[in-house]
Amino acid sequence: MEHEQRDSYLIPPNFIEGGTLLGGMFRTRNVIEAGILGAVVGLPVLNLGFSLTARIIILCLTALPLVLLALIGVGGSSLSSFILLFFSYLRNRRVLSQDAPARGWDGKELSMLPTWLQSKRPAEEQEAEAQPKSKSRFQVDLKARKLDQFKTFLEPEEVVRPINPLADYIPIEKVANGIIYTRDHRYVKLVEVVPVNFLLRSAREQRSIIYSFISYLKIAPVKVQFKVLTKRADINRHMDTVRRELAQETDERCHQLQEDYLRLIQQLGSRETITRRFFLVFEHEPLPGTKRGQEEAEAIASLQTAARTAANYLRQCGNEVISHENEDEATCEILYSILCRQASNERPFPQKVKEVLAEYMVAGRPLDTIPSNDFYAPSNIDLTHGRYICIDGVYYAYLLVPSDGYKAQVPAGWLSLLVNAGDGIDMDMFLSRQPKDRMIRKLGQQLRINRSKIKETSDTNTDFDDLDSAIRSGYLLKDGLSNNEDFYYLNLLITITADNVDDLEWKVAEMKKLLLSQDMDIQPCSFCEEQAFLSSLPLVSLERRLFERSKRNVLTLGAASC
Repeated sequence: MEHEQRDSYLIPPNFIEGGTLLGGMFRTRNVIEAGILGAVVGLPVLNLGFSLTARIIILCLTALPLVLLALIGVGGSSLSSFILLFFSYLRNRRVLSQDAPARGWDGKELSMLPTWLQSKRPAEEQEAEAQPKSKSRFQVDLKARKLDQFKTFLEPEEVVRPINPLADYIPIEKVANGIIYTRDHRYVKLVEVVPVNFLLRSAREQRSIIYSFISYLKIAPVKVQFKVLTKRADINRHMDTVRRELAQETDERCHQLQEDYLRLIQQLGSRETITRRFFLVFEHEPLPGTKRGQEEAEAIASLQTAARTAANYLRQCGNEVISHENEDEATCEILYSILCRQASNERPFPQKVKEVLAEYMVAGRPLDTIPSNDFYAPSNIDLTHGRYICIDGVYYAYLLVPSDGYKAQVPAGWLSLLVNAGDGIDMDMFLSRQPKDRMIRKLGQQLRINRSKIKETSDTNTDFDDLDSAIRSGYLLKDGLSNNEDFYYLNLLITITADNVDDLEWKVAEMKKLLLSQDMDIQPCSFCEEQAFLSSLPLVSLERRLFERSKRNVLTLGAASC
């Protein structure tokens, strides 16, 4: 049998990134910051009244380490960016808890109190809240989560304070009409997709699936998020069935075989059984000039049409989109599985709903005005650590594939490496389509700049290689755009979860080794774990700094190869 030729696809380097200083060894920003630090620290030392030898020694102990640190950078970022990020992390350190007001590292109260605790607050605060407020806003201050800067779907008189104060932290205002209404006034649709065994298909079938997926990408919404949720499988229901059959078995030999089978299921289930759920998330892109009163109706119709279109095109790829009778309940169940990972394993969503209803009945609150966030908000979020966060006893760490961390040439289905990485490893892929006309103009402009730079650069330094790579990438992208391909920015965010810190660090180290074996790079989201957590929610909202740090330009064919 003739061996099938497997296709490979190109993910070109970012065409805008090119040109450094000092022979291509350091970035321009790092060199400028190093020069400023050297001047600020070194000039006062040179003016000291010591001998030349003493001044040189002092410079080696003070200015030289700072200059080298500024040239190298920290964690893939410049020194100034890292310092700003670190102080932002210190300012926003806190613990959000359902049982007590959330307090930051300085002990100050940060989160909203539930209604039944309002009487315990100082009289000055109660009087301040009693003052009339603007009707155009409703204010919720959770330190870094200030919602008064956003437009809101709800009028102040429609707002119902949830029993769980952490519900105000979730950047979701409500779930209605099968759509997620976000706090920053966006409409998001979440659909669940049944996967196919792509790697088991022949090269011809893989090629057919990819080109069918290309057809969908061309008419898909501008911003799309693909989320993979990996959890340990729940085998209790299957084991209960086996036990019932075992109790009814009369043949002794069959009874012994069933006991062996039960032990095998218990042994494998505790280590290797994993369930994966795949979600497609997209948001409504409003048309210019749409009135606010008409926007919601237009968004509902647009997103429902986009969901049906996705189902039709993905069916050509062999996938199926799961349909639900009650889309609001299904969406809340998905959010519950993502935000309450441990609780969702122990208590199914219907039981969680009953518990919330019971809490409102005990509090004497009306059941028809329960905020949807109360059904999937966690009870505790610890944001006091720089390398991870803890949600309801589960530890989360976030990793980014940086812009230069991808392979330039990849096989079909290359993201299966991350999808099949193991239990507790989730992946979010973000695709944002850029306007073709604007990108063609930027490509032409950047190509002219890079060609002029390379003429002044010697071919003996590494800066020449960077510029040459950027120029070749620019021409490749330009040719693809002229052949009816679209220009995308691709971002990959990986979530790693574990039951304790040691297991978490071990999984992070193993993930770095796995990607290193595939010639890929990965970086931790140190001191910006909270931003990464909010970005990992199925809301098609990657934080700006994380986006700039990890974006990689791809064409339609390269995006479909994932």
